[in-house]
Amino acid sequence: MADLIFLPAAVGIALLGLYKYRALRHAPAERKATIRTVCLSCVFAAPSVLLGAPTVGIALDRVTGVNSLSVLLGFAFALGFVCSIQVMLVYWSHPPARAWRTSRWLVLTYSAIVAAIFVLFALGQRPEEHHHDFAAAYATAPYLAPLLILHFLAYVVGLANVVRLCWRWSLDPRTGDRPWLRRGLRITAIGILFPVAYGSITLVAVIGSWFGAELDVWSSQVAPAVAILGVPLVIVGNCIAAWGTGLTLLWDRITHFTGDLRDYRRLAVLWRALRCVEPEMVHEPASLANRISPRSRLFWRVIEINDWLHQLPAYRDPDVATAARAHANQARLGEQETLALVEAAQLKAALRARAQGSRTKVTAGAHHPDTAADAGLAFAGERQRLVLIARAFNNPLSNAVLDDTGRTG
Repeated sequence: MADLIFLPAAVGIALLGLYKYRALRHAPAERKATIRTVCLSCVFAAPSVLLGAPTVGIALDRVTGVNSLSVLLGFAFALGFVCSIQVMLVYWSHPPARAWRTSRWLVLTYSAIVAAIFVLFALGQRPEEHHHDFAAAYATAPYLAPLLILHFLAYVVGLANVVRLCWRWSLDPRTGDRPWLRRGLRITAIGILFPVAYGSITLVAVIGSWFGAELDVWSSQVAPAVAILGVPLVIVGNCIAAWGTGLTLLWDRITHFTGDLRDYRRLAVLWRALRCVEPEMVHEPASLANRISPRSRLFWRVIEINDWLHQLPAYRDPDVATAARAHANQARLGEQETLALVEAAQLKAALRARAQGSRTKVTAGAHHPDTAADAGLAFAGERQRLVLIARAFNNPLSNAVLDDTGRTG
């Protein structure tokens, strides 16, 4: 079961490293240092997680003949990861010269800690293999207990600093124009909290065992499972800045698609009512792509409706417009809704008058507002106007206007 947790996580980290290495080869010179640190973090993180898989770790111990050697190497790689990810964030947030000065001290500090861990491991007695429960088995053993405290203390403090740096850098004004970088940093910070919890739980279990507390299950089973939960978040957080803009474009396309389809359907009632004006003007899609494209179908629906509206001015009645405004005022409609109701009521009256063959005397004030000057309007604005008219066309208020003016036919 543990293999099913650790092995996929290790593969995911390795794939992230390969992805970043490919980006490193094509990156400009000024960005190579920052990407190189990400690759280095993956080089440390992947074997650290891989050695946590029992199949790999126990096999290594058997081949070398050194009990729990895989645990030691896993600790060393884990601290290498903690150091490298801090170096990565330092290079992200500071110029290369300053970043190197800070990074040098980090590298020296963690190198000294790893060296101390190796010495303590060599001095400690490990008569049996304890890959699964190393912390529980040796929490009180000479040399190995200090090894555990030193490792997990450096691990937790370092990763807590990573969380702080990630969150602070996500709020930095220099990342203001890169929203997906900010999201990636926050996702990484949240993901790192899981291994921080892992290290903290193990530290509490080790120290608790000194006072007789039975916390072996927490250090050997619960804590490692918690740590792995953060791996997907860290992987996503480290690469989402590169492909997150694609998600934005995809969401925009989905939004436009659903919006086009929604408005296409909303205009159906108005389109069907006006189609009788001149059915021959209905556009036939030239290709399958145009036939299934909501944007194309909506575009032509707007054009067809406007073409039909241009043929109805002679049938418009100013009295209907006046009555529609009165009804709109009674219903306390807004300005846009009022204009839409006036237009919808006039269209209904005009269609009925046309069907009866009667015309009204058109005055300048009664002329259809969709004149030649409207051709310059943006498609989105015209689309919104027609959607409002279609909604009013289907509103019982427009029928009430016709009833009051005696235009019910």
